[in-house]
Amino acid sequence: METVKKSSLDFFADYAIYGREVLIFATVLLFVRWILLQWSYNKNSKPSAPPLPYPPGLPFFGNMFSFRTDMRDILRKWTNDLGGLFRLRIGPMVDIVVISDVDAIQEAFVDQANAFSERDIPPLLEVAMGTKGSIFGQRWKQLRRFGHRALRHFGINQGSMEDSIIEEGRLMAEAFEMKEGTQFNPKVLVTNTVGNVITRFVFGFRFEYGDPVFEKLAEDFELSFESFSITSLGSVFPFLYYTPLYTNFRRPIQDVVSYIKSVVNDHRRSFDPLHLRDVIDLHMAEVKGQRDENKMAAMEEGWEWKFIFELYAAGLATTTDTLRWAILIAAQHPQLVHEVQKEIDDVIGGRSPKFSDQSLMPLTGATMLEITRIRPVVPLGVPRCTSRDAVVQGYHIPKNTTVLMNLWELQTSPKYWKEPDKFNPYRFLSEDRKTIVSHRALNPFGIGLRVCLGEKLARMQLFIIFTSLLQRFTLRLADDSLAVGMEGKAGLAYGPLDYNIVLEKRNV
Repeated sequence: METVKKSSLDFFADYAIYGREVLIFATVLLFVRWILLQWSYNKNSKPSAPPLPYPPGLPFFGNMFSFRTDMRDILRKWTNDLGGLFRLRIGPMVDIVVISDVDAIQEAFVDQANAFSERDIPPLLEVAMGTKGSIFGQRWKQLRRFGHRALRHFGINQGSMEDSIIEEGRLMAEAFEMKEGTQFNPKVLVTNTVGNVITRFVFGFRFEYGDPVFEKLAEDFELSFESFSITSLGSVFPFLYYTPLYTNFRRPIQDVVSYIKSVVNDHRRSFDPLHLRDVIDLHMAEVKGQRDENKMAAMEEGWEWKFIFELYAAGLATTTDTLRWAILIAAQHPQLVHEVQKEIDDVIGGRSPKFSDQSLMPLTGATMLEITRIRPVVPLGVPRCTSRDAVVQGYHIPKNTTVLMNLWELQTSPKYWKEPDKFNPYRFLSEDRKTIVSHRALNPFGIGLRVCLGEKLARMQLFIIFTSLLQRFTLRLADDSLAVGMEGKAGLAYGPLDYNIVLEKRNV
């Protein structure tokens, strides 16, 4: 039987009383620690530059209660008041730096990449995963190398992974065709399609549409994303993970982890080193091979489920929500879609789209860029953490500070974009409309050393699946969804509100 080492946080899981007394006790402890930290900082810290400006907040709690309204709105207000580089505090111990300026991002994430390359994980997630996870320090470097090897092994550049995406795009289009003449919400089909691309890669199989196992998996991820916020009480009191306050976050994560572990165990029983089916098998082969050579593996045996959880968490909601925004926007802009479809017909005709087609389809590519610009599905990017003290634009940023890249502000601010609230793909095209023009304020997959590992896979999915739909169908909003605008649903990912569409099959 596996020996489980209990941490201090596990203690609360077993013995905490979910009541006022626990919160009062924890608050007093944290208040005392806050005073000690302030005293220690003032005594020992001699920064070479002034501290960052910050918005007004409450003693001890800082800006925690400022986010009762839309986070995007309050951050925009603070950006207007304080500039594109400021700090805020969530509780007594969590300092967060928010960067909404392209020059500051260049100086921090590119010019000082090593200082800003650590990935931060909120305390609540640390408790949920039972560890600081595989996204930190040396383990992150080993994991990233393993991730690159896995992508190469299973054909991100040779075409086999693209073939899987093409097949999933075709199957989704066929499922859409069965809905012709009716109104329906595309969310379930899109989620299943994106999930199958990941599932093929990590598990070696796919889920049929309507499979209750996948529907439960997708629902659990969605519930956990909706229930999480880096500015919540759990960021200050992580033991609250075990209380009823976080049931809607804890239960779905536990169910997802349980399912992933069951698949890993099935693989372990049927593992054949001469026939590697997927990422799980590849990792098991590496662990065995490096153990035989007395080397450290990219991840110890038993870490597979954490790697897989991260792949799903990073790719499922983000790609699904981007495609859902794409379908909604396509249904709202029929004239633009008509021009995109003409480009699709001219370049692709009736065959299946390939990722290489994108270089010959500037308007389609520009449309995808504009979709990711106007509605970033991860509005504050992925949190980073400073590995040492740094100075950015003349301000001191201490070691171990959480840093957020405010993608929402960067991608929707009039400072960087003309008519930022207007959907206009032509802003990414040259004057002759034959070439895509990049923009330094658009970095949806990150910048510097922390560029998303799955960027190429995500771009491939978005282009092939979106193009497959427009190739075969003309989309419009159903009558009951005409009032659906561009407001989304806040959470770990920012997706559109539910909507229904009606499609008409094209002759291709």
